[in-house]
Amino acid sequence: MKLVKIISLIKTILSLIEIFLKIRNNKNKTIFFYFPVKAYYQNIIDIKERLKKNKKLNLFLLYNDSSYEILKNNKNAYFLDINYLKFIPYSNFFLKRVNLFISSYVNYVSLPDSKNIYICHDIADSPMVNTNQEKKIFLSLRKLHYIFLSSSNVVEYFRSKFLQFGHNVNNIPKLINTGYLKLDKVMKELKKIKNTKSHILLAPTFSGQMKNYNMSSKLDIIIDNILHMGEKIIFRPHPLDLTANGKIKDIQKIVEKYENNSNFFYDNSHSYMSSYSKTKILITDFSGTAYTFAYATLRPVIFFSRNESKFSKTKTADLFYYKDRSSVGMVCQNINQLIRSIVKINKKKEYNKSIIFNLRQKRIKYVKVSLDQTIMQILKICKKI
Repeated sequence: MKLVKIISLIKTILSLIEIFLKIRNNKNKTIFFYFPVKAYYQNIIDIKERLKKNKKLNLFLLYNDSSYEILKNNKNAYFLDINYLKFIPYSNFFLKRVNLFISSYVNYVSLPDSKNIYICHDIADSPMVNTNQEKKIFLSLRKLHYIFLSSSNVVEYFRSKFLQFGHNVNNIPKLINTGYLKLDKVMKELKKIKNTKSHILLAPTFSGQMKNYNMSSKLDIIIDNILHMGEKIIFRPHPLDLTANGKIKDIQKIVEKYENNSNFFYDNSHSYMSSYSKTKILITDFSGTAYTFAYATLRPVIFFSRNESKFSKTKTADLFYYKDRSSVGMVCQNINQLIRSIVKINKKKEYNKSIIFNLRQKRIKYVKVSLDQTIMQILKICKKI
């Protein structure tokens, strides 16, 4: 085991002991919030902040090497990587008083004596992973007790996937529509930021997702053409492409190529709030950020869909994510269509916000009250334990 892993293991053991000593004689319900990756997290912190008003709950934030920087300074935050629990004798004994384990990312390790909740960070019913990985991920999700989802469409999507992979409908996690926490948080925070909407935000999905259709091979030429139009562009790669499992070297080459251009801005922060606040048009391929941006800002999205004619014949194209694209913006298949789409949107002084607003109302039931719904469901689960 490498030194860095040994250090992480030791820190996990120490946190495990410290938390155990805090809760062993405490009759309150204990809730763990786990953050396995470096990503936007404030909406989950909001849950903890609201729940801390309840004096009958013990609340702990858990982070690992990936999420260390964004969570280390929070109160009741501990380094505890659940992937190391298998190396720690009697770890289940130390954790037996944990009642709820909550995470907004899929974990392949869960706590055996707690109720496990996954707060899905997908706003629409687009595929979570590649088809060849779906079976594995839904097998892991089946081990959970509850999954909180953003809309009725996503609830139906998850249910259909469980059935597709042979799971009995009576033996799957309880799927609950609690609204979309991230959307509500973004809408609230953007009201506080007063920036001129003069940039184009390029935010592709993970390069390993839908490889035959995504825009990963076209990023350089897209950026080059937009800059030649005299536009300001913010390049925000998918977080997974900034890891060894993604295309970090390709991303670095693009950044180095354009970093001296005054109209090029690179955003690799864990929060996209600043970028959203400056953006007049978002360009993506299949990322859920399309609808988070459109619903939060009521501004348009351009979907770059390489091989759209072929893609439109697939079963995936029947999902609402793809059917709704023309309601929040435009779909283009090549660079020329992309340029024309930008020009067309720029000529409109006010893009048709009412269409996006109406779609938001139709798709997301609990707009602006998702936190209330989430808290209500968590407390309801606590009462059953």
